[in-house]
Amino acid sequence: MTKLSDSQRVILSAAAQHEMGLARAPKTLPAAARNAVFRSLIKNNLLTEINAPREHVGLGWRQDDDGTWIVARITDEGLRAIGIDPNEGDAGAGEPDCSGIEGSVPHTAPTVAPAAEPATQDAKVAEAAQPAPLTEEIAMLDQALAVRSATPRTSLRGAAAAVLAAWDDEANRATDMIAALDAPMEALRTLLAGKPARAPREAGAPRKPREGTKQEQVLAMLRRAEGATVAQIAEATGWAQHTVRGFFAGLKKKGHAVEVMSRERMVGPNKTGAKGSFTIYHLPA
Repeated sequence: MTKLSDSQRVILSAAAQHEMGLARAPKTLPAAARNAVFRSLIKNNLLTEINAPREHVGLGWRQDDDGTWIVARITDEGLRAIGIDPNEGDAGAGEPDCSGIEGSVPHTAPTVAPAAEPATQDAKVAEAAQPAPLTEEIAMLDQALAVRSATPRTSLRGAAAAVLAAWDDEANRATDMIAALDAPMEALRTLLAGKPARAPREAGAPRKPREGTKQEQVLAMLRRAEGATVAQIAEATGWAQHTVRGFFAGLKKKGHAVEVMSRERMVGPNKTGAKGSFTIYHLPA
């Protein structure tokens, strides 16, 4: 039997109880984790992809190239992986009802077994009417994921956002705002205490660009002895040429003198006028 993770088991169990056998992920499962779980289940033939029926578009987990929503449906192998025999019982006993799916969808509906004795059939119906274990399992997974996602991020932005969220919460205003702010404020203080203070910058001194940025790359190109053209900078940074010229204008406003080293005019075959000319710019070190 295929070894399943908790998330895989919950998704397959929910799909087995869906009327059309369609899978859904817990709401608190992050999108990246959901996609990874679905891909794994599809790769192992525990789920199969079909076009989403109109009434179940909300269960779509991805879109194809045409924008059509795709849903995942449990297969016979998926049913066996969670201990359900696809060849035993009927749709009322937990088997997915495949009615309403488009005709292009491969038929994998389980074969209906002969009618059982009344007592046996009643027992199966009663068993199917008890979804509590699955409901509790989904609730436990949702709670665990919610606790993990509620963990504050170790960044000043995240801590500040938590403080604002607690302050804006109307429920906190109606109860105890000070108590609600204690935890986020403590997290913010901890981050501020561990963050080294910035060295003061002299008045009028130009701001030093961050290392590894496109701004630093452009400045390095302009400070070369041979300078740089707009086309060279655009190719190196991926910017449009009008973006490069706008960057030059911003440098001039900040007091950087972008000089014109030379204007080259190339005249020859297939090159006439301004189409064959370019300007070389330079920034003194």
